[in-house]
Amino acid sequence: MRVLECEAIIKQYHLYDHVVTAVNRACLTVEEGEFIAITGESGSGKSTFLHIAAGLDTPDSGTVRLLGKDIVNMKPDELCQFRGKHTGFVFQSHRLVPYLTALENILLPISASGRDRSQVEHRLELLIDRLSLGDRLNHLPSELSGGQQQRVAIARALIHYPMILFADEPTGNLDRRNADSVMELLVNLRDELKQTLVIVTHDEALADRADRAYRMIDGEMYIRRS
Repeated sequence: MRVLECEAIIKQYHLYDHVVTAVNRACLTVEEGEFIAITGESGSGKSTFLHIAAGLDTPDSGTVRLLGKDIVNMKPDELCQFRGKHTGFVFQSHRLVPYLTALENILLPISASGRDRSQVEHRLELLIDRLSLGDRLNHLPSELSGGQQQRVAIARALIHYPMILFADEPTGNLDRRNADSVMELLVNLRDELKQTLVIVTHDEALADRADRAYRMIDGEMYIRRS
């Protein structure tokens, strides 16, 4: 089943009297269960493209279909509900709610997905175990290391059984040891859960493990390996 289809995505920004084309007619299709990696230099447009594909930003032109639905033309409330049910997103900067515990942060997407906690208990136990968070569930984000915070963010993105998981440089703020650990956990979880995964990364070694890899250069998408 085709989970994601992006066609001729264009995104431009106006800076004074200049027009910057961040994404230039980029296309991508993703089938259920695929692991897609997108690499590129800083400023190449890869994060902008990922945010558009996930429904966090809108293109100036082009189409994005998630599970066959045109999300570009969805009303904001409808899009928010649709994303909350079908997608997960891991940000580079964790974006945990500072006054909630790790467990409370993990469970945040449940209400938006239309589920209750009893429906995700098995998934919760699996994620806590695989991400080694059992002794950190009652800690606030400020009491966690950077690697632990990112593992909480990964659990939060996966708790509601999303059809597709997007990850934008999820190890960009981590040291090498924590970055390697988080990436290994993310890839292993993808394999175990048969999770569709689209990830933006600078890590060429990680891209080599993807089913398909792309490189963005000046806003244009090029096949790196298929």
